[in-house]
Amino acid sequence: MFGVYNEMGHEMDLPGYPFGLKGVIDNFVIDIDAKKIWINDIKTTKKNLKDFPETVDYYNYWLQAVIYKQLVVDVCKGFYDDTWVVEVHFVVIDSNNMVYPFLVSTETMIKWEEQAKQALSEARYHYEHRSYDLPYKFATGKITL
Repeated sequence: MFGVYNEMGHEMDLPGYPFGLKGVIDNFVIDIDAKKIWINDIKTTKKNLKDFPETVDYYNYWLQAVIYKQLVVDVCKGFYDDTWVVEVHFVVIDSNNMVYPFLVSTETMIKWEEQAKQALSEARYHYEHRSYDLPYKFATGKITL
């Protein structure tokens, strides 16, 4: 009723998109009795722990968190439903070997999932038009002066 998975690769179809998702999740834990999943993404940084939040946006780690959540939910599709709780943690090891598991709040994950819909929509545009030379807003003429 309890499983721990390390460095598990998974790929899945993405309904409504001409491509799927693929990734290797560092660690996730499933507690079937508690209906809870913990996803742990290990990050190392040369910065201090206090500076990690700005790194999330800079490196688009928010998108990685959303994709990992979708992949893990797909792994669990035989028993997972909307009553389950999924927590994502960035387990950060800084330059001083300090470790902190940053929990992604439910509100933040909802915001990131909305951002991911836009990012996937832009990816679909590039994929369907085989247009990779310009960023989406330039390719679609959405940048004006």
